[in-house]
Amino acid sequence: MSKFFTVVSALLLLLIAVGHALRAYYGIALTVGAYAVPVLASWICAGILAFLAIMILVELPSRKKKTAE
Repeated sequence: MSKFFTVVSALLLLLIAVGHALRAYYGIALTVGAYAVPVLASWICAGILAFLAIMILVELPSRKKKTAE
């Protein structure tokens, strides 16, 4: 069951990363209170989230081998 939640969390991270990348690509303005969030922040967040999601998905096969033993 934990494998299911791991896959779901990785897919959610990828979805959020795509959202950040789309926001940055199209240059959509984002303001939080009086602060205008720079587009560079979305590129950085997209990269970090995509990296984390990919690392989770890469780790899944080795996790399966460890539980089988």
